Amino acid sequence: MPDLLRRVAVRTVAFAIVMALVVPLSARSATPIAPETRRLLAAASELFPFVDRGPAGREASAALSLQEVGPVIGVETLEVPAAPTPGVVAPKASFGTVATPAPPPAPVVAPPPTGETISGRATWYCCTSGWGSAAVVALPGPLGGHYDPPPAARYVTVCADRCARLPVADYCDCYWGTSDQRVADLSPAAWAAVSDADRSFVGVIPVTVHLGG
Repeated sequence: MPDLLRRVAVRTVAFAIVMALVVPLSARSATPIAPETRRLLAAASELFPFVDRGPAGREASAALSLQEVGPVIGVETLEVPAAPTPGVVAPKASFGTVATPAPPPAPVVAPPPTGETISGRATWYCCTSGWGSAAVVALPGPLGGHYDPPPAARYVTVCADRCARLPVADYCDCYWGTSDQRVADLSPAAWAAVSDADRSFVGVIPVTVHLGG
């Protein structure tokens, strides 16, 4: 029993000591704020409304920061001066002698034919050995046609659209003595020399052969 009383007494003393420490602190926290302190706190809240750390306070702080930022500086445009256009240089007058192109050679005109002539039809053939692509004529045997390597010993003048003096380089049968008789056989170059007809479509043309050359 004495132990129980002793314990109760100790607990009572301890409780009293704790209450003695807590009660003054509670009383101090419940003490009303002085008017001057309230005025200072109100002024501070008006000057810094963004003291609130909540969403409203953050928005107010951001708005104030944007107001303090000056106007945005635009991108500076660097104007590069255009390069001067070079002037057009006028061509200089030349006082030298200007070379004029040589005139085309005059067409060779066959001399007036002499001697015996014969008119009839002429055809064309490819070539004569030794003469290549030269303008030559082959005559029937009765008109003096025979093979003659270059240089030719005889010339005749053949006239169609125009006249040309051609070497007699060969001979041809030329259907002589028939109703289909020819009086001359012309190489391609000889055909072009006397006629404008296209030998691919026209294989026979009328001609006059001046046998005297």
